[in-house]
Amino acid sequence: MNNLNLREKTVKGVGWSGISQIVRLIIQFGVTAILARLLTPNDFGLLAMVVVFTNFVMIFRDFGLTAAIIQRKELTEEHLSSCFWINILVGLLLTLILVFLAPLISHFYSEPRLIRIIMILASIFFISSFGVVQIALFTKEMNFKSLAIVEILAIAISGTIAIVLAFSGFGVWSLVYQQIVSNLVRVFFLWIFSSWKPKFMFRWYRVKELLGFGLNLTGFNFVNYFNRNLDNLLIGKFLGSTPLGFYNLAYRLLLFPLGNISSVIGRVMFPGLSMIQDDKSKVCSAYIKATRYIAVITFPLMMGIFVVAPQFIIVIFGFQWERSIFLLQILAIVSLMQSIGSTVGWIYQSQGRTDILFKWGLFSVTIITIAFVIGLRGNVEGVTIAYAIAMLILAYPSFAIPFKLINLKVSFFVKQFRSIFLAA
Repeated sequence: MNNLNLREKTVKGVGWSGISQIVRLIIQFGVTAILARLLTPNDFGLLAMVVVFTNFVMIFRDFGLTAAIIQRKELTEEHLSSCFWINILVGLLLTLILVFLAPLISHFYSEPRLIRIIMILASIFFISSFGVVQIALFTKEMNFKSLAIVEILAIAISGTIAIVLAFSGFGVWSLVYQQIVSNLVRVFFLWIFSSWKPKFMFRWYRVKELLGFGLNLTGFNFVNYFNRNLDNLLIGKFLGSTPLGFYNLAYRLLLFPLGNISSVIGRVMFPGLSMIQDDKSKVCSAYIKATRYIAVITFPLMMGIFVVAPQFIIVIFGFQWERSIFLLQILAIVSLMQSIGSTVGWIYQSQGRTDILFKWGLFSVTIITIAFVIGLRGNVEGVTIAYAIAMLILAYPSFAIPFKLINLKVSFFVKQFRSIFLAA
C-alpha cells in the first residue's frame, strides 16, 4: 500500500472511529446518569465485583490471535477459519469455567447474590467468540465504518433495555442484562456486515504460526489485568461494595472519555503502523503526530474535570455520590498521563515485540500491587492516592523502553507536548 492510500485510509479510519466513540460516549454517559439515579451504589458495586473476574477471563478469550491477524502481513483462509473455530471452543470453555467458579467467587466476597449474576454473565464469552475474527478483519482492512455502526447499535439497544429494566425494578440485573444484550447485538450485526464467513476447516499449524505473537500479548494482558482491576478486587474484598461503588463511578467517568478518545486513534494506528513497521522513521513520526492529537483533547478535558468535579457529581448524579468527588479529581490527574502512556502498546505490537511488553507488564504490576496494599490503610481514598504515586514512578521507563524500538528519545518526545500542556 502506498503512502497516499495509507494516509487516506488512516484519515477515514480516524473519522469513523471518532464518530463511533463520540456517539457511544454520549449514549453511555446518558445511560449511566439515568441508571445512577435509578440504582444504588451497592448495585454498581455488585457488578464491579463480578467484572473483576469477567475481565480476567476475557484475557484468554482469543490468546492474542486477533492482534496477530492484524499484525501479520500474509494471511490465508486456513489461518482465519482455524482461528474462528479455536475461538468458539475457547469461548465455550471459558463460559463453563466461570460458571463452575461462581460459588467460589461468591464465597470470596461473602456475597451470595453474586452466584446467579456470575452464571448469567458467563454466557458473554461464548456469545462474543462468534465475532472475534470478523472484528480483526474489519480492523486489519481499516473498515471502521462498519465497526462504528455495529458498536453504536450495540450500546444504544443494550442501554435502552437496561433503563427499561431499571425503571421496572430489576436493580443490579438491569446492568447484567445490558452486558449480555450488548454482546448479542454486536455479534449479530458483525455477521450481517462481514463478507467473510468461516469454512469447516482447521489447521493447527496455521494457529501455531500466530501463537508466538499472540501468547506474549496474552501474557502482558494477564499481568495488565492486575494493573487495571486489582484496585476493584482489593476495595471490594476489604472495604465492601459501597466504597467500591463510589470508586467505580469515578473510574468509569474517566475511563469513558479517556478510553474512547485514545482508542479513536489507537484502533487505526495499530494496523497503520503494522503496515510501515520496517521504516522506523515513519513509525516515529506517525506515533508523535498521533499522540499529539490525543493530548490536544485529553489534557484540557482532564484538567477541566479536575476543576468542576464537585459541581459535576452533585448536579448530574446527586448528593448520594458526593464521596466520588475527591476520587474523580485524583484519577483525573492520573488519566492525563495515561492518555499518552497507554499508546506505547502500538509500538510494541506493530514492531512484533510483545515479548518485551510482557516483561514490562510483570514489573509494573509489582509496583502497583505494592502501592494498592499500602493504600488500603487509607480506605478508598488511600488506594486512589497510592495509585497516582505508583503511576508517577513508572512514567519514565514506560516510555523509554518502547521508544528504543523506534529510535525515539524521551526528552524529544516530552518537548512535543509542552505547548499543549501550557495551553490546557
